[in-house]
Amino acid sequence: MANFATRLRELRKGRGLQQAQLAQALGLAQTTIGNYEQHARFPDERTVITIADYFDVSLDYLLGRSDTPFTTDRVLAFRAHNAPGRSALSAPAAAYLERLLNGQQQEAIESVISSIIEGGMSVREVYREILEPVLKAVGSMWETNEIEVYGEHFVSRATESLLGQLRSFLVSGPPTKETVILATVPGELHDLGLRMVSDFAEADGFRSVFLGANTPTGDIAKALIEKKADILAISATLPFDPDAVADALRRVRSAASRRGRKRLRIVAGGQAFNLDRTLWERVGADGFAANAEEAVQVIASFAPGAREHRRDGRAT
Repeated sequence: MANFATRLRELRKGRGLQQAQLAQALGLAQTTIGNYEQHARFPDERTVITIADYFDVSLDYLLGRSDTPFTTDRVLAFRAHNAPGRSALSAPAAAYLERLLNGQQQEAIESVISSIIEGGMSVREVYREILEPVLKAVGSMWETNEIEVYGEHFVSRATESLLGQLRSFLVSGPPTKETVILATVPGELHDLGLRMVSDFAEADGFRSVFLGANTPTGDIAKALIEKKADILAISATLPFDPDAVADALRRVRSAASRRGRKRLRIVAGGQAFNLDRTLWERVGADGFAANAEEAVQVIASFAPGAREHRRDGRAT
């Protein structure tokens, strides 16, 4: 576990600041910042709060008591904006969710998804406009105690089953493009969003190797090497320790490079990366995607011969 001195130094360097620049921003002397980072002095309560507010991290994270940098207010604000619950869902999405929460899995599939497809909505639109918003809403509902964990699990597993049924309608032919490895960051157990990315990638002609949740770093590297892949998509739903993930990705790059995969490009996505739009850079990714559709666009921009991707990592 880090301490205040190391956290302050990491946060400062993560912003690309010199000690003098941080000192000026906080109204302190450069020597004071130096003493803090050398563990020679410790700030008073007011200064600790000022530093935490400046870097927009929680006090526990700044003091090394937590590996989750996000403040509670920031997390709640993000969830309210991005996954406000069932009230913000479209009518078809709300109907699908309502049936699942009532335990009516087959009815949800038959009366909602089937009728929508017959009415002209494409399978890709079902993914994008129904399933993805429902999963985000259910996550928000669980975190605010609107539903119990068994309800969240049931919706997730039912949606996972539905994805398996819809995939054959989405993917119509053999792969013609590069291989993409897809895995969550270490410790992450939610992978349905990444599964959608995998299906979209296959629909667009990529060879998708979906490793799923909580795959050990060494196995990700082995998959890249054995499948001769130069593109890795990683996902995170819950906040995590950026330093640990950055270290894991460095080890993946190193292992892949030693076995000839020297052009590895990494795209990051998921709610944790949406929460902090600079996080993908701090963990060492090459690009960021806000949703499944955008992830495939970034993947395409990483393929040989593709146009240059923008500095923010998104496809041009």
